[in-house]
Amino acid sequence: MSYERATDDLEKVLGNVLSAAAQPPPTTPETSAEGHDPDRTIRAAVTPEGRIETVEIGPRAARLDSHEIAERAMAAINAALDAWAARSPGPASEGPAADLDGRLREAQDRSLRQLSEYTRSLRDLMNSFEPR
Repeated sequence: MSYERATDDLEKVLGNVLSAAAQPPPTTPETSAEGHDPDRTIRAAVTPEGRIETVEIGPRAARLDSHEIAERAMAAINAALDAWAARSPGPASEGPAADLDGRLREAQDRSLRQLSEYTRSLRDLMNSFEPR
């Protein structure tokens, strides 16, 4: 393998990795997630940042005491947060992060292979010299 070709290959891979890293992540529509208590008396919506967007208390809640309303509101909010968490992609398991990770691994593997080839070439060259 020639030094120039190996250098060009490595520069190409590293260039691809750097360009992928420089691109902003794709935007996804930022919508809220909704949840409700088991009896559907209270409904809540949360934003992607984890903020409570709305809490709607149905007419059946008028028969409940404040303690029960608070418990149902917590259940609705937690259900909305769980719904949002289920929608969110896992870390580096898919999408641009996984693609970048794959490209970096490819660059690392290629550079290790090339380093091994260079080392082998140098060893062969050194072994080709006959002592005088």
